[in-house]
Amino acid sequence: MAHHFRLQRVQWLDEIHADVRLYEHRTGAQLLSLSNNDENKVFGITFRTPVNDSTGVAHILEHSVLMGSKKYPVKDVFGEIHKGGLMTFLNAMTFPDKTVYPVASQNQADFYNLVSVYLDAVFSPILDPLNFKQEGHRLEIEGSGSTDAGGRLEYKGVVYNEMKGAYSSPDNVLSEYSLQSVFPDNTYGLDSGGDPRHIPDR
Repeated sequence: MAHHFRLQRVQWLDEIHADVRLYEHRTGAQLLSLSNNDENKVFGITFRTPVNDSTGVAHILEHSVLMGSKKYPVKDVFGEIHKGGLMTFLNAMTFPDKTVYPVASQNQADFYNLVSVYLDAVFSPILDPLNFKQEGHRLEIEGSGSTDAGGRLEYKGVVYNEMKGAYSSPDNVLSEYSLQSVFPDNTYGLDSGGDPRHIPDR
């Protein structure tokens, strides 16, 4: 039982020519390992993050987690990784019921470095309150970046602006409203990314 993981199941999948192993940690966390001849080494860590409103709290947390950790106290983890990384994929995504942090690289040393960064980010994030204001929402005076600072108050924030962009797409709006119509009373009927009308509610 290496690192408190116990092998639960082994299976060969012809469809993807992979040896699949399912492990369970003593905490109940599960680890799924697929081994095949793909040149990409891929890792992803996933957390259950079902939401009960459309304020985007899971999406804001996804962003804030990547704003520095105990071992890597840098302001922009993605930016630092991109400077010298050899990754073939790097992202973080929030879904209605989960948040996923996937990475991939064809270089083994780079791959293990990416895994180390992601594990430290999600298990030991700094979570500075100012990061939530930057990534979520805050009030600013319109035009405060210019010489004319006599404007009105307006909402700003990375996730807030990202979701305003998403809601400017008719396809995204139709998709979101379709889900809300089909699932009106559970997490799939809410916008885990955050509805700009509701993000400032929290």
